[in-house]
Amino acid sequence: MKVVALGMALLFCLTSFQPYDETEGLCKKNEEVIYTFKLIDSLKAIYICKNKKNQYLVYRFGTDKRIEFEYPGKLDSSSWKAFELYGVKRFGGKANAGFGDYSLSFHNDGVKYEVYERWSDEEESQETGVRVTANGKETILKGNLKSQKGSLLRLDDESDRVENRAGEEE
Repeated sequence: MKVVALGMALLFCLTSFQPYDETEGLCKKNEEVIYTFKLIDSLKAIYICKNKKNQYLVYRFGTDKRIEFEYPGKLDSSSWKAFELYGVKRFGGKANAGFGDYSLSFHNDGVKYEVYERWSDEEESQETGVRVTANGKETILKGNLKSQKGSLLRLDDESDRVENRAGEEE
């Protein structure tokens, strides 16, 4: 009986102190989450990650255990230019009609992907998701706000790597 108890204690110790895997969802150990959310009624998630040394920016789609789509294919300093950032905001809460309208978009094989994050303090509304446009047809994949972590706002700090196109006339 003591041998069984000792064996169980040893097994517990060996399994309890396994090295901690520092990955978060689809972001790797050497990356940090810029923005992530799960899709409504789905196990699928969107992750915008950046290398901790600011070497690259990457979009990933899949489950927490499997990457199904990653963009861009080459993860180096050129990856930042593969994305277009659009972001406007006004802080100040409801009294100041605070709002935010951010998106990060890219094109891959003729398909446009646009991750968006919007909020309005005045209307007390918030939404996130991915707009996918292919062959003139638009599909919106809505995000679950309860699963949201981070913010596209964090890319404002990366203006030397990814340009905010909100000020450009179209």
